[in-house]
Amino acid sequence: MASISPIPEEPMVAQALPATSLHGGRRGDCFDVLILDDDPFDQKRLARTLDATGMPVNSVSAATIGEFGAALDSGSFDVILIDYMLPDSDGLEAQKMVQSHPTNFAAAVVMMSNRMRTDVAIESIKQGSLDCLDKVELNTDKLRELMMASVKVLAETSRHWLGELLAQQRTLIAQDVAKLVRDEMEFGRLIDTIDKRILDMLAARGLTLADRWDAEGVMDPDPPFAFR
Repeated sequence: MASISPIPEEPMVAQALPATSLHGGRRGDCFDVLILDDDPFDQKRLARTLDATGMPVNSVSAATIGEFGAALDSGSFDVILIDYMLPDSDGLEAQKMVQSHPTNFAAAVVMMSNRMRTDVAIESIKQGSLDCLDKVELNTDKLRELMMASVKVLAETSRHWLGELLAQQRTLIAQDVAKLVRDEMEFGRLIDTIDKRILDMLAARGLTLADRWDAEGVMDPDPPFAFR
């Protein structure tokens, strides 16, 4: 039987994961909060209220969508407070920016307004915000509650993301090995058996059983392997 090129011991899944997913929780020793509000008075009031919660908080403020995007790119945040009424956009667009951001997609978004509209609140909740509140409701107790809830949001989002990535890795491994085996069989180098190194690798990853190999399954392009 012809030799087959060695296959790596383990796929480097961890290298593809952000720090949030690997830790499954908050990113640092304090709560990082981003405030998007074009009113300087409300920015300062929210920052003071956050400090008054008695929890370790680091807050950053932005007044425009441009500043908001730059802030998202410059750091990782646990909670993002978004004012719906903005001079150059609206809060729902800002929320979409968070959800599509490679670093801050798991942050807990709170939509706020001087008077929260029902239609805005419904759309924001549909997009996955943690809460939608009038600004007067954002007192120390409520902000403390939101920061604690953000821990659960981050953990759940990271766990879901990790599961999706591992599923993709599993499929890619199966497809790559299936192609390798088909190529070998096409040139007559594999007939009734398969190289034990490949079989052991597949079994270690749950892609097949170590004591049973279905050669016909390899020749079926969809799916490449029958998973347990």
